[in-house]
Amino acid sequence: MFRILRTTTFSFTIIYVFVFAIAVGLLALLFYQNTFGVMSKQTDDIVDQEIAVLSEVFSTEGAGFLRRVVNERAAWRDDGLYLLIAEPAGAVLSGNLTALPPQAVNAGEGFIDFSFERPLLDAAGREIGVETRKARGKIRRFKPAPDADQSFLVFVARDISTREDLRRRTQSNMARIGLATIALGIVVGLVFSQALLRRVDSVNRTAKLIRDGDLSKRIALTGAGDELESLAINLNAMLDQIERLMEGMKEVSDNIAHDLRSPLSRIRGRLTEALKGDAEDKEAALRATLNDAENMIVTFNALLSIARIESGEGAGAMEAVDLKPIAEEMVELYEPAAQEAGFELQLKAAPAPPVRASRELIGQALANLLDNSLKYAMGGTTIRIDIRTGSNGRVLLSVLDDGPGVPAEERGSVVNRFVRLEQSRTTPGSGLGLSLVSAIARAHRGALTLGDSFSSAAERRGLKVTLALPAFGRA
Repeated sequence: MFRILRTTTFSFTIIYVFVFAIAVGLLALLFYQNTFGVMSKQTDDIVDQEIAVLSEVFSTEGAGFLRRVVNERAAWRDDGLYLLIAEPAGAVLSGNLTALPPQAVNAGEGFIDFSFERPLLDAAGREIGVETRKARGKIRRFKPAPDADQSFLVFVARDISTREDLRRRTQSNMARIGLATIALGIVVGLVFSQALLRRVDSVNRTAKLIRDGDLSKRIALTGAGDELESLAINLNAMLDQIERLMEGMKEVSDNIAHDLRSPLSRIRGRLTEALKGDAEDKEAALRATLNDAENMIVTFNALLSIARIESGEGAGAMEAVDLKPIAEEMVELYEPAAQEAGFELQLKAAPAPPVRASRELIGQALANLLDNSLKYAMGGTTIRIDIRTGSNGRVLLSVLDDGPGVPAEERGSVVNRFVRLEQSRTTPGSGLGLSLVSAIARAHRGALTLGDSFSSAAERRGLKVTLALPAFGRA
């Protein structure tokens, strides 16, 4: 329970409830002033008007006519109360009050609120009891002549019991509504905080499991579609990327350990034997060791490139890249090597939109594919680069050869690191070329596929490696 009270949601809810309560209070005050304030002013205005009328009657018709007018008005039994008093001692001459309110004598000419008793009548006009009422009035002194010693006291009041009852009920209801609003706000805050706390606890439990080493855990999605759901989706995507990077690091470490064991063992054995031999044997051992070291450096560089690309560090800035100029540069660069190896290097480029890519990585991928073709398309005569528009807003960059190809059942594994086919064991290489191209494809949100260059009826199917890249503006 105390955890809920410390949550941000509950704190915000209390603030919103406080602000809402102030707003409701201000609206209630405005309503109160525009209703009961107006009604009070109307009562005071009516009393002042009655006094003015009675004063006019007294000045023109005299005290006798004034007493008759007061008695007539008192007989109406409306909300008006009239009392005419001839002596300062308070003797009642006419009106419907039994006595002058004590506070009226010392009130001067201001308004006073007082209580009085009034008989209760049944439908037949018979008195059945007495009720206490509230009224508001004002007293005035009327002199028969300016120099007269005695003056008539005229007290005019209006019954305000109904208004005051309504005022009390309204104040009570406003207080109840205010308390209910605050209580409801607190309850809603507790409910929302509890719901949010459950979701946050779920995230915390998942984070703790991940911190303890279980990278397969993911934050459960509720399908609410709110900002917490969006946050959970992004966190899960981040965790997926972290898990891929961790697996990649582990794979790189395993691959490095695997690939270093054999050459290091060879180097140790070769150097051990060279120490026993003559100068010629030592020189041969040093040259062979230098070759092994160079191969290991190439392998290290390839592994580091794959790791950097998969982590996003080596992808560089993505921009609109036209594939045709890159392919033309590669044809010009590799054509002498292709002729020396007995291949004809061709370029077939159909009109295609630019792709969203890194120019350096696309050039590196194309160079790796051409290197593979030159190494492994034994017995072939042609290597061709194809560029064309594919489906779903993608541009296809392919390298084809008419070599022995790759069996269909092995195409899924040759893109893995250090995988080499049996027929290529005698060819120098580390088995990382297609792995690097596959990493480049993933970095561009593309795909790498392997297939046959020719139909199944051909004697030699060849190999077709295709890099599908998203067109610029479609990724």
